[in-house]
Amino acid sequence: MSNERKYKTIIHIIELRVFFRYENSAIGGEHLRDGMPLKQVQRRIEEFLCNGEAMWKIRSPKAGKARILVGHHLHPLLQSLHLQYPPFMIRDTAAYPPLMKTNKLSNSLKYLTQTYLGYDIQAGVQDPYEDCVATMRLYLRMRNQVHQREDYPQASDPRNRNNFAPSRQSELERMSPEAMLAISRSDYYCWCLDST
Repeated sequence: MSNERKYKTIIHIIELRVFFRYENSAIGGEHLRDGMPLKQVQRRIEEFLCNGEAMWKIRSPKAGKARILVGHHLHPLLQSLHLQYPPFMIRDTAAYPPLMKTNKLSNSLKYLTQTYLGYDIQAGVQDPYEDCVATMRLYLRMRNQVHQREDYPQASDPRNRNNFAPSRQSELERMSPEAMLAISRSDYYCWCLDST
């Protein structure tokens, strides 16, 4: 079985187990009657995501064999399946700051697809495969953005901690907005760093 086919199968299993809402998904009880037990679903998903690597050994998206989990609004999906996956290996389009309405509210996948990709999804019955493709395209679009590369890109990096220290208040007040922007850093992991 090809990796693409396995990926589609696992996403389909997640969608069947979590979104048993007939009005949205057209999935009824007859679809789940002969379904896999939860433990087996969990094991298959973990095997696919970890790709032969022990969960506790996963350290970085760039090192090791584990896969990056891409999706929209993944927290409730993982919670309902009783699965834990390292946060630094998750790319959730609902929780990525540049795609959010505010720092607490996320946009719908339908809105994000229309806005950033220029086509409509979820017209009528919700199709899990269509949602999966749209989410992956959003991730790839965000990942392929070109930014100026920085040696210390995140605000949480120890080398950036004193950029806006209280002891520098008078110096900061005299700086132009352009100069302040030059020393500022984002407080989230930019997905464009996945492609390096």
